[in-house]
Amino acid sequence: MTYTAKQLSEIFEGATFTGNLDSQINSIASLSEAKECDLSFLGNIKYSSEVALTKASILILPNSYKGDTPATASVFRCENPSILLAKFCAVLEKQMWPEPKRGFIHPSAVVEDSAQVDSTANIGPFCYIGRNAKIGKNSYIESHNHIGANVVIKDNCHLMPRAVVMDYCVLGSFVRLQPGCVIGSDGYGYEYSNGVHHKVPQIGNVVVEDYVEIGANTCIDRARFDKTLIGAGSKLDNLVQIAHNVKVGKLCLIVSQTGISGSTTLGNGCILGGQVGLVGHITLGDGAKVGAQSGVNCDVPSNLYIQGTPALPYMLHSKLDILHEKLPDFFSRLKDIEKHLGIEKKTFGTPRTSTARSGK
Repeated sequence: MTYTAKQLSEIFEGATFTGNLDSQINSIASLSEAKECDLSFLGNIKYSSEVALTKASILILPNSYKGDTPATASVFRCENPSILLAKFCAVLEKQMWPEPKRGFIHPSAVVEDSAQVDSTANIGPFCYIGRNAKIGKNSYIESHNHIGANVVIKDNCHLMPRAVVMDYCVLGSFVRLQPGCVIGSDGYGYEYSNGVHHKVPQIGNVVVEDYVEIGANTCIDRARFDKTLIGAGSKLDNLVQIAHNVKVGKLCLIVSQTGISGSTTLGNGCILGGQVGLVGHITLGDGAKVGAQSGVNCDVPSNLYIQGTPALPYMLHSKLDILHEKLPDFFSRLKDIEKHLGIEKKTFGTPRTSTARSGK
């Protein structure tokens, strides 16, 4: 696929342009790897030094960039190059993966008689649509998907292969599920009695609000009662685990391998980095941020940025990290002081012998 700068200018509405409108591109590349007929962009200021050296034919640069540009490159300028590039990628995406034929149910799909599938929806090969399920307008259910009984999938949803939506769960409009996503698996609930872990039935559901995207192999458990909730506009990465009765607010970002324990609540606009763990029954206020690989065991106020295990305010955690690196030097200097003062070594700097270690 080839695009000229003139064609791009129609897509990049609002951007300013300098250069040759006949310039052509047929691929996208990073600044350092771009060659002639490539489109490239400066999305992170740390790569500013690569702009002047790139061989890309067309560049997207932020208005704030003041450095040199290649003499042969045509340039679009805007506030956020990443947003502009996303607009172009959206155009390419529609060409690479054309929208399916509407109102088509593949012959290999199994649709229960009581299910209601809108006449504009598309049901792919080897799908199962359970009893009393409702599939809304323009929703696209790709191959090998399981839609349970009494499920509601509203308009313009897209379920990629092998996604599962279990009984009674609800997907709002414009929800996107990546391959292998599971909505409505049983919550992890057991009670110990008389030497046995007794299963606690999980009879609630999962409600996913509008414009939510959920990554591959992410699992969201149904509630023990009431509902597990994912708020409108939130985006969940791959391999995220959301336990029963969790409430995720609107416009939250949750990165891969994060686990949220039962009955925890996230306010609106929370951000959780990769491999974050949250204990159950706590609340994160609106706009709270948790750095990668952090463990959170208590409530977090709104707009606080925390890091570490146990998680602490980011600046405090950073100071402690610096001190931690200096501990060997501190102990060495302390030993010198002890020696100078004639203090016995066992006071500081000598491993303690515990009763557990000695076996006594």
